[in-house]
Amino acid sequence: MDILVLTWNYPPRRGGIENLMGSLCEELRKKHAVHVTTAHASDSTADENGIHRAPWPGLLAFAVYALWRGAIILARDREIRVVFGGSALVTPLVLILARVFRRRVVVLTHGLDVVHQNFFYQLLCVRWLKFCDRVVANSHYTASLAEQKGARPERVWVIPPGVDLGRFISIAAIEHTKREWGLEGKRIILFVGRLARRKGVKEFIQGSLPRVVQEIPDVCFVIAGGNPTESLTHRDDVRSEITTVIAEMDLEQHARVLGGVHDDDLVKLYHASDVVILPAIPTEDDVEGFGIVLLEAAAAGKPVVATRVGGIPDAVEDGKSGLLIDADDYNELSRSIIDLVADEKKRWGMGEYARSRVGETFSWEKILERYESVFSETVARMINR
Repeated sequence: MDILVLTWNYPPRRGGIENLMGSLCEELRKKHAVHVTTAHASDSTADENGIHRAPWPGLLAFAVYALWRGAIILARDREIRVVFGGSALVTPLVLILARVFRRRVVVLTHGLDVVHQNFFYQLLCVRWLKFCDRVVANSHYTASLAEQKGARPERVWVIPPGVDLGRFISIAAIEHTKREWGLEGKRIILFVGRLARRKGVKEFIQGSLPRVVQEIPDVCFVIAGGNPTESLTHRDDVRSEITTVIAEMDLEQHARVLGGVHDDDLVKLYHASDVVILPAIPTEDDVEGFGIVLLEAAAAGKPVVATRVGGIPDAVEDGKSGLLIDADDYNELSRSIIDLVADEKKRWGMGEYARSRVGETFSWEKILERYESVFSETVARMINR
């Protein structure tokens, strides 16, 4: 099957959606012809077969280019049956192309792209989800958001992100990794992700970290991630707020902000950590649609502690692959982290269960089968009409 993909979010841009779209398209290419039309990227590689980038930066330039390039591709390749949108942002673009060239529309939704509180964005992008042949949601929570915006329930499929299990097979010595980052002798609580306010990192430092430090003096909270500078919606300098709070609370010996970390080093940090956390908080204009880092932690054999917010419960089997805590219960959050860090047997057992669960449910082989089912079923409906 040939597929045309339109997406604003794509590597080398960094972020959860970018990584997901890059990996999904790479997996699809193993069995299908995939044409990707995406935004301008100044640091893209020269050899990008099948990837078409807008020659100029900016959302308007991308929209115009996506329609122009998409029309050329669809006119030339009559084998393309599905126009696939990488987020709700591109819904009107994929609908225009699909209707003009009589193809089917599938759009992937992530959470924030559905609820972003901008009147014109909701009017121009989100409201058109109800006209899509299929809407894929990354979690049951995101599916409910899409349905609230008008997507027909019978057309909404839930498919979580996939994980490249081979990427998390590490041969690096843990102590060597700790020396590289100046973390010798430390037990590590790890956070991974862009520092959007919804991640709740600052609030965790204020509400839980002092108690964890009191109980476990050799602990260090390691924050791998920087401000989402390429985001269309996040503009706050949360990293500066976090470093200020760390200094004000005299926690410099127990908290490290690493900024953006290369993928290979990130895998090493996962393996060197004792517990991975995602202390997300509910916010008015943002949501945690899934929490892909929780699957990455599981792939590295690490238990997680996360809040019961948004789509996170789809990523964590509470009490087995990790622990889920109410977002406003910082005492329980502290207690859960302390118990896991102090209990090696419990950590190991949860980590092994998490690794097995990821392999059985979230490997790209399993996830790709589900996407292929969506595409095939959508095309079959077109043929049978």
